[in-house]
This record gives sequence, C-alpha cells and structure tokens, in this order.
Amino acid sequence: MEEKRLTPIKAIRAKCLECSCGNVNEVKLCVIPDCPLYPYRLGHSPYIKLSDAHKAANAANLRKIHEQRRQAEAQQGKEV
Repeated sequence: MEEKRLTPIKAIRAKCLECSCGNVNEVKLCVIPDCPLYPYRLGHSPYIKLSDAHKAANAANLRKIHEQRRQAEAQQGKEV
C-alpha cells in the first residue's frame, strides 16, 4: 500500500487540528500566538504573497469549479 505523505504545511495543519481536538474553528481562534506553528495554522504560509494576476487566476479557477459543481448538481437533480 502506498504511504500518503504530507507536505510540511499540511503536517502543521494536522498538528494544529490535533491540538484543537479536530475543531477547525478552534484552530482559527487559537490563543497561543507564541507557538512556532501559529503563523501556519490555517494551512498556508502567511509569508508568501501572491501577485494580483495570480489572485485573479485563482479566483477564475474557483468560479469555474463552482460553476461545474452547480451544473453537475443540476444534472443529478434532473436524473432523479
């Protein structure tokens, strides 16, 4: 069986979820800002800044994904 590897950021996110008893909201509301993992607790590096073009491309991709999901759900509704 293939072992699933976590990226460092995903491993940090998993640790923060473990520390917060699996509660995503508690990770967001973490009260331990002195923790070395604190800046990374939401699953991304706060130090990487995206360009406006990159943000626009990400937004366009999300809109496309949401539209595809809506179409698939509508199609499933018609089939039922």
